[in-house]
Amino acid sequence: MGLVRFLLALAVLLAHMPTSTVKFIHGGLAVQAFFVVSGFYMALVLDRKYSDTKLFYSNRLLRLAPAYFAMMLIAGVALFGFGLTVTSSPGIFEAVFTNPLSAAVMLFENIFVIGQHWTYWFMIDEAGGLNFDPYGGMPTETSAVAFQALLVPQSWSLSLELMFYAIAPWLAKRHLRTLLAIAGASIGLRFLGHLLPVEFPLWQGRLFVTVLFMFLFGMLAYRAMPLVEKLPRAAHFAVLAALIALIVGMPQLGWSGDVQSWLIYFGVAVGTPFAFCATRQWKTDRWIGELSYPIYLTHLLVMAPVLIYEWPYPTWTTIVITLALSAAILQFIERPVDRWRQRRARGLVPANDAGSIEEMAPATP
Repeated sequence: MGLVRFLLALAVLLAHMPTSTVKFIHGGLAVQAFFVVSGFYMALVLDRKYSDTKLFYSNRLLRLAPAYFAMMLIAGVALFGFGLTVTSSPGIFEAVFTNPLSAAVMLFENIFVIGQHWTYWFMIDEAGGLNFDPYGGMPTETSAVAFQALLVPQSWSLSLELMFYAIAPWLAKRHLRTLLAIAGASIGLRFLGHLLPVEFPLWQGRLFVTVLFMFLFGMLAYRAMPLVEKLPRAAHFAVLAALIALIVGMPQLGWSGDVQSWLIYFGVAVGTPFAFCATRQWKTDRWIGELSYPIYLTHLLVMAPVLIYEWPYPTWTTIVITLALSAAILQFIERPVDRWRQRRARGLVPANDAGSIEEMAPATP
C-alpha cells in the first residue's frame, strides 16, 4: 500500500508543477483518493489497535502535527527571509495582519488547521478584510484568496482529516446500513452543488459533508477485509497492479469530470484492501509510503526556488529535492515521534500485529 500512497503524493506534485509534461491523476483527485485510504486505515486501527478513544485522538495529532509545524517554520523563513513562495507574498500577510479580525482568523487557521478548507471560499480585500464568495475566486492585483495567507496552503486537506478523525471512533462502531445511509446522504449533498449558485469544485472538495462519503468508502472497504484475505495472493497483486495503473494511466483514458472522479473513488475503495493484503509485510513498501505525507507538505516550498530562479530540469530537480527533504523529515522528525507513539499504544494490539498497523496508518498523503 505504500507505493500507492507514494504515487498519489507524486500525482499532487506533478499536478502542481507547471513544467511537468507527465501527469498522473489530477492533484485534487489524488487528495480525495487519500481520503478513501485514510478511511480504510482508521477503521483498521480502531478495530485492531485502539480501544482507548483519547489515545487514538492524541496519537493522530502526534502523527500530523510535528511535520506540519516544522514545515510551517521552514515556509515562514523562506517567505519572509528570502521571498520564496509560489502561492503568497509578504504583502498578503501584511494586509491580513493589519486587520484585527482577519489576523485572528488566519493566525488560528495557520496554527490549529481546523477550518483551512474554508479559506478557499473567502477573498482578501485591499484593507485585509475577509469576504465570503460562493464562487471562490482567483487572485487579482487588488485581492487575494484567503488560503494565500497560509504558510502551508496544501494543509487544507488536513482540516478535513481532523474532522473525520473526530467522528471516526463513532463511525467505526456503526452498522453497515448506517454507514451506507450516511454515505448516501453525503453523495446527495455533493450533487446538490450542481443546483446551487456556488462553484461546484469548491462545493465537492472543500466541505466536510460533501467529502465524508470518501472516508466512508474506505471504512466500508475495511469491512470487506475478511473476504479479501481469503483470496489467493495472486488476486491481491493483480488488483494492486490495476490500482497503480489507474492512478498513473488515468490521463490516457481521456475521461474527465465526474466519470473520472467516481472511477477513482470506487477503484481506490475496491483496491485498497487488496493492496494492503499484498504488501503489509513489506518494510520497504511501508517506508516508501511514509514519504507521502512529507512529500505533500514540502513540494510547494521546493517548487519556489526552482521556478523563481529557473533552475535546470525543473521537474526532476523538484522531485529529487522534495524526496531528499521528505526523507530528512521522516528520519529526524517523524520517526522519533512515531517511536513514542508506539510506546504509548503498546499492549493495545495483538502481538502478531504489533509494529505493522499504526506505522502504516497514514496522514493525508
